[in-house]
Amino acid sequence: MLTLSLRERDRISVLRQVAEGVLGPKEGAERLGLSSRQFRRIRRRWEQEGDRAVVHRGRGRGSNRRLPDGLRCRALQMAADPLYQDFGPTLLSEHVAADPQGGPVHPSTLRLWMIEADLWKAKPRRRRHRRRRPRRPARGEMVLMDSSEHDWLEGRSEEEEMSLVAMIDDATSEVFAAFYPRDTGLANRQVIAAYLREHGRMGALYVDRASHFGNWRSPHGSRKAGEEADPVMVHSIIRRGLEALEVELILALSPQAKGRVERLFGTLQDRLIKEMRVAGIASREDANRFLQEVFLPFWKEHFTLSPQNPTDAHRPLPGDVDLNVLFAETDTRLLREDFTFRYRNEVWQIEAAEAQDLRPKQKVTIERRLDGSVHYRCAGRYLHPCRFVAPSPEPVAAAETAQGKTPVTRPRPAADHPWRRPVLPIPTNASPP
Repeated sequence: MLTLSLRERDRISVLRQVAEGVLGPKEGAERLGLSSRQFRRIRRRWEQEGDRAVVHRGRGRGSNRRLPDGLRCRALQMAADPLYQDFGPTLLSEHVAADPQGGPVHPSTLRLWMIEADLWKAKPRRRRHRRRRPRRPARGEMVLMDSSEHDWLEGRSEEEEMSLVAMIDDATSEVFAAFYPRDTGLANRQVIAAYLREHGRMGALYVDRASHFGNWRSPHGSRKAGEEADPVMVHSIIRRGLEALEVELILALSPQAKGRVERLFGTLQDRLIKEMRVAGIASREDANRFLQEVFLPFWKEHFTLSPQNPTDAHRPLPGDVDLNVLFAETDTRLLREDFTFRYRNEVWQIEAAEAQDLRPKQKVTIERRLDGSVHYRCAGRYLHPCRFVAPSPEPVAAAETAQGKTPVTRPRPAADHPWRRPVLPIPTNASPP
């Protein structure tokens, strides 16, 4: 009796709908996730063979790559022999390959055969021991940071989802957080800058290995034959800014390493969601207002701890540091001969008053700051270029007609002009003059 899987039943249902004209062939292929060519091939076979056509041809047949049964019997016979009773699968596979009645067999295959015959017991995987890390003694020594994309408003907002970017102090469990549309590098930079303005510089920032924090990667094209290239650190805007502020950036190797912020999101996804439901929050602006004015003060009163060391480890920001500039997204362009540069499919022109000390081929740095403004810097000073807009070319005939002039038309050759006459072939039997 032929037993069909759920996937095969769905194929038969779609094929019948296409045959009855309910669906088109293209819609049927899209519904099954197949290409048009593969769907036509299955449809032709189904029209010839019926429902059996959707069943894979290899069902009920052995694999074409299976090993001979005699090899398995010989390998298990040798495994049960007292001479080889203490042999492991790897060593035994070498002796089975050297045996005249045996043959080559992979150690993993032989291990499965021995486990099925109760001749080998799989060793249980050892659980990795993890040691609980004590809290830092002082507030501000280390802050953990992470993001959580979740249905925080339970479908009450037109926005499909929001991302909560949160920071938690390791010593006191004090939380600093804000809602953003998505977990982006800009959102994380804005939260870090807001934290630095309010509390000062922390000692270390503990984050995951997201791309906007930087990561260790293998350099492309730097590997030689037989050698392994050392990984290089990919610097990010956040790492560059924190290094300038002398704040250590620690990348966690596992979610368990930053378990404090992971457990924070477990609590917030339970408690904060329910509190916003009771308060009737239905937008991201109201959610941020409720978070800052209601929930975080409640959290600080009920869930924060007193640090072991009462001294605050936060350090003040230098007076000459502008966080908007420090955490700005930067791009570089080269000045052309006409003192223009191209940025985001637009040409920007530097006027003569600002181009006195500049020369072509110099680098122009474009800063997209946290507040959304764009600034242009070259040779240690900021410029004010203007967008270059080329005038649209006007047709010559239309321009002359607008000025009252008659457009000049080129003469065309007549029908009997020599240029229009056909070229007659030279007769081969013509005598020379």
